[in-house]
Amino acid sequence: MSKKILKVFGAVAAVAVLVFGFLAYAQPGAVYAAGAERGGPGGRGGYGQAGGASAAGAALTPLSAAEEAALKEAILEEYGALNLYQQVTAQFGSIYPFAQIARAEQQHVNALVRQATKYGVEVPANPGLSSVPTFATVAEACQAGAAAEKADAALYDQLKPQVTHTDLIAVFNNLQKASLNSHLPAFETCD
Repeated sequence: MSKKILKVFGAVAAVAVLVFGFLAYAQPGAVYAAGAERGGPGGRGGYGQAGGASAAGAALTPLSAAEEAALKEAILEEYGALNLYQQVTAQFGSIYPFAQIARAEQQHVNALVRQATKYGVEVPANPGLSSVPTFATVAEACQAGAAAEKADAALYDQLKPQVTHTDLIAVFNNLQKASLNSHLPAFETCD
């Protein structure tokens, strides 16, 4: 008798999965709204509604000239931080927090470059290590790291009012939070 109940329960469960799957497919608006909360199109990190892509893969709304300039400036700022931390690791070795934050800065650059690529914006070249100073001590390098993170955060405060594309604003917000909440405290406590 218990085998019979299990078979019936299994069949009911299979039908329920099919019905719910069909309902989700048949009502894409409900699925789209649920996806927005998890970072899908229109959600955090998605393509946004004030610009960006619309539902169902429609064409992107191009960035304004001010938004293009802001994106390029953000990329250059992140290159500057990346180059600074790479210079410190080249000078003093793979020391904490520079080696770890250099990897994070590369991820910041990558996030911005993905936005530039998505919108067809030419990515500025990285000026490289030639413009980065060397340091007499690790403590001096830590102070420079803290100053760089403060400058990053301040720049995003200047750039965000120029941007209406919600996906770009989300990237700027995330990078600014990483600078203030993660990188800056690490540099303020290093020596």
